[in-house]
Amino acid sequence: MNTLNLLNPYIDQKYKTFQEKICQTNYEILGVKIPILRNAAKKLLKEYDYSYLLNNIDSKYFEDVMLKAIIIGNAKTSYEEKLNLITNFLPLIDNWAVCDILVGELKFIKGNEDKFLNFINPLFASKNEYQLRFSFVILLNYYINDKYIDMVLDKCLNIKSDYYYVKMAISWTLSIALVKYFAKTLEFMQENKDEFDKWTYNKALQKARESFRIDDDKKSILQKVKIK
Repeated sequence: MNTLNLLNPYIDQKYKTFQEKICQTNYEILGVKIPILRNAAKKLLKEYDYSYLLNNIDSKYFEDVMLKAIIIGNAKTSYEEKLNLITNFLPLIDNWAVCDILVGELKFIKGNEDKFLNFINPLFASKNEYQLRFSFVILLNYYINDKYIDMVLDKCLNIKSDYYYVKMAISWTLSIALVKYFAKTLEFMQENKDEFDKWTYNKALQKARESFRIDDDKKSILQKVKIK
C-alpha cells in the first residue's frame, strides 16, 4: 500500500527540513506532522484490518514506519498478539523518533507492567542501539513509580552502552526519576557515581535542572553534584 497519495496533501517542506536535521534515518522523510499521522492511522484502521495494514503499507518513507507504530498502538487485539506486533516491528526502527512514538502508543502496558517486564527484560541485553533505547524509554514512560523505581535505577546503573541515543535515554530516565523521586534518585546516583558513565550522569543532572517540575533549591543541589 502506497501511502503517498494519502499523505501528499499534508507534506510540509519546512517540517521536512527540520526533521532531516534532528532525525538521522535511512528512510526518506516526507515532512508530515505527528497529529496528521495519528489521524491518518485512525482513518486507515476504520477501513482496514490492522494486520492488513502492517503487512501492506510500504516501509519506504519515514512516515510509513511512523504510521505502523501508531497502528500497532491502536490495534484492537490480544496482549500476546500485541507483543508479536512489537517484536516484528522492532527491526524497522533506525532512529529515535520512531522508537519514541512507538513507546508512547503502547498504552496497553498500563495495568500489565509485571507481564511486560518478561518481554522487555531480554531487550536490555541487545546490541542494537534502538532496541536498547526502546527498553529505557519504556521504563521512563511506564515504570517510574513506587513499585518499580528501584528496578529502574538499577537498570540505569548496570546497563552499559556507548550508543549516543541509549545514553540519552538513560540520562532522560534518570532525570524523570529525579523529578519524581528526588532524594532517592540523587542518593543513588551519588553513591554509585564512580560506576556511572560520566557523560550520562551529568546529562541526567542537566536535563533535571532544565525541568520546570524541579524547584530552584533542588536545581542548585544538582549543579553542585556534577562530576567535573
